Amino acid sequence: MLKKYIKNTIAFLPYYLSGKTNKGWCPVCESKVFFVKKADWLRDFYTCSNCNSIPRQRAIIVALNTFVPEWRNLQIHESSPSGPASALIEKECSNYIPSQFFQDIPLGKSKDKFRCENLENMTFEDKSFDIIITQDVFEHVMNPAAAFKEINRVLKPGGVHVFTMPWYPHLKQTLQRARLVNGEIEFLVEPVYHGNPIDSKGSLVTFDWGIDFTDYIYINSGMFTTIYLVKDKKMGLDAKFLEVFISRKLEN
Repeated sequence: MLKKYIKNTIAFLPYYLSGKTNKGWCPVCESKVFFVKKADWLRDFYTCSNCNSIPRQRAIIVALNTFVPEWRNLQIHESSPSGPASALIEKECSNYIPSQFFQDIPLGKSKDKFRCENLENMTFEDKSFDIIITQDVFEHVMNPAAAFKEINRVLKPGGVHVFTMPWYPHLKQTLQRARLVNGEIEFLVEPVYHGNPIDSKGSLVTFDWGIDFTDYIYINSGMFTTIYLVKDKKMGLDAKFLEVFISRKLEN
């Protein structure tokens, strides 16, 4: 433990001396910490000195605490979890089911600690969960209309989908970047890939979501969506694409 502390202190010192840190309180590890700006792209490089969380991970915990403060006692499914926020939710919620989509095992079966699920065609029964969480997933879904419909199906009445994704409100219409045609990917614009914790090839970006995305969700699922944005350096909340979206299933 002491060696780890010394190593972290040495790594942190140059940022502190160059003024690229600020004191604050991390909503993920619930500790007084320094937030460290390791690069100009804060979304991935504005980290907590204690748990190494990044802004969107801290933002989703703040959103959960704000909109569903009793989340620890509810039924939660998270698709493609990763990072300190997912680790916190798994630790604190006993009714938490994480999933990944694996090409090599049947849907509904498990690999390691993850259940194999496809958001476009989930194996869960109707009205299974109070909360569904996705962190930076919906820019990679090939058929989001089907996925939003499925999320609405497996949520309990009044349940919520809490999620992050890059959002481009200057786009009047969402841009589809790729689609499936006869089982093959057709690129509609130059392909872009993001990192994928279970696939070294990365994840293809399929949609750049525009200002119309809340209408898209309502049309395809019946859920109403709230856009939640907090910027507060004291909680390490400062970056682009920091919005958290909360889509709620109707009560009846």
